[in-house]
Amino acid sequence: MATHTPVACTLSTADYRTRLAEIAALSRDALRRVERRGLTIDLRYAPEAAIRVRWLVEQERACCAFLLFELHESADEVQLLVTIPATAAEVVPELLAELTGKRQ
Repeated sequence: MATHTPVACTLSTADYRTRLAEIAALSRDALRRVERRGLTIDLRYAPEAAIRVRWLVEQERACCAFLLFELHESADEVQLLVTIPATAAEVVPELLAELTGKRQ
């Protein structure tokens, strides 16, 4: 039997606001490019932000288990692919705003 992961963030309201502020700071400091391809958001960061991006992925995996995170690091950049399940397609615009620091 397949298990269903709920499409929900498990953070409290205060923790959610804190996380948005952290993401906004990371985006302001290091986000170089954003591209949306269907249900996948492709975020490219400066290589100096690798530790911060890895931390973000760890934190987001814990609170948003319905998202798939794929991280690729090179000397030139850090690429983070975030894929939303088809059952949650309606959250893509909001998630894109959150992951680029455009929502506070």
